[in-house]
Amino acid sequence: MSGKLYNVGMYIRLSRESVKYRDDESLSIENQRAILSKVISMMPGWVEKRVYIDDGASGAHFNRQGFQEMMEDARRGTINLILVKDLSRFGRNYLEAGRYLEEELPALGCRFVAIADGIDTDTGENDVMPFLNAINDFYLRNISDRIKSVITAKAKDGQKLSGAAPYGYDRDPEKNTRLVVDEYAAEVVKRIFNLRADGIGYTSIARILNRESILPPRLYYFRKRSRETKAVCSEIWSIRTVKLLLRNEIYLGHTVAFKRACRSYRDKRTVTRDEVDWIRVKNTHTPIIDETLWQNVQRMNDAVKDRPSVTHEPSLFSGIVVCADCHSHMAHTVSTVKRKDGREIKYGGYICRTHSRSGGAVCSWHRISEKTLKALVLDHIKSMAESITLDEGGMLHELRQRLVGVQHSKMIDLAKEKRELEQRLHALDLQLEKLYEDKVTGIITTDTFSAMMATTEKRRLETEDRLSMLTQTARHIEKVFGDIDRWIELIREKSSISEVDRELLECLIERIEIGERSDGNKTQNIRIFYKFVGSC
Repeated sequence: MSGKLYNVGMYIRLSRESVKYRDDESLSIENQRAILSKVISMMPGWVEKRVYIDDGASGAHFNRQGFQEMMEDARRGTINLILVKDLSRFGRNYLEAGRYLEEELPALGCRFVAIADGIDTDTGENDVMPFLNAINDFYLRNISDRIKSVITAKAKDGQKLSGAAPYGYDRDPEKNTRLVVDEYAAEVVKRIFNLRADGIGYTSIARILNRESILPPRLYYFRKRSRETKAVCSEIWSIRTVKLLLRNEIYLGHTVAFKRACRSYRDKRTVTRDEVDWIRVKNTHTPIIDETLWQNVQRMNDAVKDRPSVTHEPSLFSGIVVCADCHSHMAHTVSTVKRKDGREIKYGGYICRTHSRSGGAVCSWHRISEKTLKALVLDHIKSMAESITLDEGGMLHELRQRLVGVQHSKMIDLAKEKRELEQRLHALDLQLEKLYEDKVTGIITTDTFSAMMATTEKRRLETEDRLSMLTQTARHIEKVFGDIDRWIELIREKSSISEVDRELLECLIERIEIGERSDGNKTQNIRIFYKFVGSC
């Protein structure tokens, strides 16, 4: 009998299909946990360390929260044995499962046991494991194919299968895959099509809708149902939303499905399919607009789409300048001024993207010229460099105080407590091993062992948690100190620059917030946020 002490991590997974249909109670979270706990209690030297649960998670990939937490604990040495009910609970992608089971876990010295399949990596090579992985992968592919065939059949029947009902419609309460007209939203849709047919541009349509406080599609959907959403939900009609609505065949009474598809049964990322592969079914529900209006609008849309497009290289401050009020990235604009001598001069600048997207109905310009912005950045960098030259110690103290607070003066105390905790943790680990040896040799009874083990383990966990917190704090302080030193080094390095370029911005600047002009356009609040140290 081996005297090794195993800290066991129990891994439990329940797939989405099992959660939905509950067709196999033997796979329930409760059942898996009971089985695994019983096995641990019967095995000498096995200690239940932690339970990792992924409820409703697919086995097709390993990007699951519980699984990733378990692997992190295995890498840290917190657990050295992973216990599962069967191999399929671990995962059904045989390529990835094989990598973990045959490469990473053995390299970490972590044992793996799958009870129902009789797999234990401590007994050496297990010839059946690759075949079981392949079978589990085949099961996943088979399920995927069956689901896909059912969905395809329903799509060919013209049923609306996924997502919320399109703006202008609701799902039929008697048959959820069919659409019925939402009278209020349908009137808005008709109005948008009529405005477009009258020659009104996308920007002007968005402006009209926003100024009349008409809720955009996604926000309307949730407000109508008195529901809250944690997802990003725009409160304005954007030009893009108007364009997409004016291209949607759903308003003709037709249903179009399979515009996008997953890459494979293992990879759930979607790609756009060719139009010939779409499933288009006509006259599946009541149309909101007629064919004549549709054709008129499409001719206007096509005329705009077919205009020659002008492409530009990314602007100097692209992705860096943001609106100080709505926090959207600002849009680059180019205006042309014709001089008296006939020359045309181009001037670059930036305006609030929300203001632009809403047709000018939301937020305000926040405009600034690129020339002005370059001068401001250049002056600020040189000013920071001068401050460092005059009083580097004072600059260091100010940055450390702002970014770390009083903790920066307690580094010595933190290091001392950390050493004491590491010594205490080592002593507790030795105490746990001694308890196990005393139980095996009969010096103490099972009841005494359990009671003393629980007390010691509790103290060990408390010590480990405190040590982990101190370690994280120390690493954070060290990182901040390193970031500050790196920033000072970069400022010194760039202090002799005479021109602002993209390389400089990507090296030093996190973002620049542009405020609106005030006091009769005389003042404008601009804040520069540097990488590593933030606003200075």
